[in-house]
Amino acid sequence: MPYLWSGAVALIIAGPWLAPGYLFGTDWPGPRILHWPTQLSSSAPFEALLAAISTAVSAEITAKILVLGSLFVAALAAYTALPYGDFVPRAVASLIYVVNPFVYGRLHYGQLFLIAGYAVLPWVAQRIYRLLVVPTIWRGLSLAAGIVVVGILTLHLLLPLVLLLGVATISSMLYRRFNLAYLVRLAAGLGVGGAVALLLSTYWLIPYAAGRTDESRAIAQFGARDLVAFGVVSDPSVGLARNLLGLYGFWAENVHRFPSMKVFVPHWDLVVLCMLALACIGALSVFVVRNESLRSLRWWVVALVIAGLIGLMLEAGVAEPRVAPFVRRLDAVFPPYRGMRDSGKWASLLAVVYAQLIPLAWIAIRDRLKSWRKWRVVRETSLALTAGLALALPLYYGNGLLFGMHRQIQPSQYPAGWYAADRAMSSDRGQGRALFLPWHQYLRLSFVRNVNSIIASPAPEFFSIPTLVSADPEVPGIPAPDTPDQRTIQSLVNAGSAGDWARGLASRDVRYVVVAKELDWQNYGYLDRQAGLKKVADYGSVVLYRVEMPIAVTRK
Repeated sequence: MPYLWSGAVALIIAGPWLAPGYLFGTDWPGPRILHWPTQLSSSAPFEALLAAISTAVSAEITAKILVLGSLFVAALAAYTALPYGDFVPRAVASLIYVVNPFVYGRLHYGQLFLIAGYAVLPWVAQRIYRLLVVPTIWRGLSLAAGIVVVGILTLHLLLPLVLLLGVATISSMLYRRFNLAYLVRLAAGLGVGGAVALLLSTYWLIPYAAGRTDESRAIAQFGARDLVAFGVVSDPSVGLARNLLGLYGFWAENVHRFPSMKVFVPHWDLVVLCMLALACIGALSVFVVRNESLRSLRWWVVALVIAGLIGLMLEAGVAEPRVAPFVRRLDAVFPPYRGMRDSGKWASLLAVVYAQLIPLAWIAIRDRLKSWRKWRVVRETSLALTAGLALALPLYYGNGLLFGMHRQIQPSQYPAGWYAADRAMSSDRGQGRALFLPWHQYLRLSFVRNVNSIIASPAPEFFSIPTLVSADPEVPGIPAPDTPDQRTIQSLVNAGSAGDWARGLASRDVRYVVVAKELDWQNYGYLDRQAGLKKVADYGSVVLYRVEMPIAVTRK
C-alpha cells in the first residue's frame, strides 16, 4: 500500500510530464546533455549517477525519472516516517509533505536537486527518531548514511537537519533524565555515526575547505546583499508570519514569473489557520491521551515544535526586524550559513513538522470518535467523514500542483535550428568553444511551453562543444562574477559594433558564436559586419558565426 499510494501521489502531479519533450524550470534548463562532474563537489556522485543514466536512456528521460522519483520518494518517506498510525494518518502525512506551496514554487524554478534532497528529509528524520529511541551503533550508521545522502543531493538542507538532530537529542536526554546508560549508548551511536558521515564526506569537505570548488568560491562571495535579495517575502493581506506558516514566502513569488498557488486556493489563509490548529491538537494530544504509544512520543513532539519555531525564525531572516540582527551576525561569523541566503529553504523543516503533527491530530480525533459507544451509525459516518476530510484538506491546499501543475509546466522541444547549429559545430575538428547570445544568464525562451518561460541559458547543456554563457543573474544588488570570460564578453557586448569581437573572442578560445533568436537578439545584428567573423548559416531559430582569427592556445 505505501508504494501504490506514493506512486499515485507522484503521478497525479507529474503524470502529464511523461509526454515527449524536455522539462524546463528557471534553474533547470532542459538539459539535452547531462555532463559528468569535473570537480569533487558535494553533488558530484549524484551528477555522475544522472550522467550514467542519461547515457542509457537520454537526458530527457533522466530528468523525468528525477522529478517523478523525487516526488515518489518524498511521499513514501513522509508516509513511513510517521512514528505511529495506520493508512489514513500516513497518507495525510505524505500529502501534506508533497502537495504544498514549497514544492510548487521550487518546481517552477527548476530546483530539482533541492527537491531531491527535500524528498529524503523525512527518511533522515525517521532515523534521528529511531536512534534516539534505542541508541545503537548500527542506527548511528543508518543516520550517517542519511546525512551523507542529503549532503550529496543538496547542501542547503544540512543545516535544518542538524538543527532537528540537535534539538531532538537534547529533548530525548531530558525525557530520560540524563540516564547514564542511555547517554553512553547515545554517545557511541552519535559518535560513530558522525565520524562515518565526516569520513564519507571528505571527498568534498577537503576541497571545499581549501576553497577549490565552485560551491566554496560562490559562498565566499555571498554577503549581506544576498540576504536581502533572496530573503523571504510577506503577503500583502496577512503579513509575513502567516505567509511563512503556510509554506509560502519563496523570494521568487515577488518576481511574478509564475502565478502564486494562492490563485488555486480561495481562502488559503483560513486553511493555514486550520492546519495550525490541527498541528496544535496533534502536539497536545500526546500529553492527554491514554494510549502509551502516543504518550511515548512526547519528547519527539517537543523537539519538533521547538525545531520548527527556530526554523521559522531563521526563515524570516532579514525580513523580520527583530530577527535580522541575529541572522546578519550569524551570516558574518559562521560561513556555512551563507549557503542559506535563500532563507525560504528553512520551510522544508516546517513541512516535516506539519507532516508529523497534523496526522497525530487526526488520530486523536478518530480515537475520540471511536470511543462513542452509542449511536453506532453516527459514529461510523463520522469516522468516514473525518477520514475523507483529513485527505481532502491537504489536497485542496496543494491542488495547484495537480495535473502537471495545471499545465503550467509542459514538456517542450528545442527548435530544429539548434540541432543544425550543433551538427555544424560538432563536425569542425578545430579547437575552441562557442559563445551563446543573447548575453543573459536567464532569458525568456519562445519554445518553452511553461507559464514561466524565463530559463537559465540552456546552451551549455545542449551544444556538444563547451559553450560560454553569461553568469550575471541581473539581480539588483548582486554583482556579476569577476571572471576573465565574463569581463571579456561583457566588454564586447557593452562596446557593441565598436568592439573588436574577433580578437576578443579568440583570446578566450571562442571559435563559434551562436545567436538564438530570442529576447533582444536583434541587438547583435552588427555581428554580420564584424571583421574576423563569418556567418556560417541562419538556421531559422539561431544564427551561427565562426571566428576566422586563429584561436589562442591558452586563456589568460
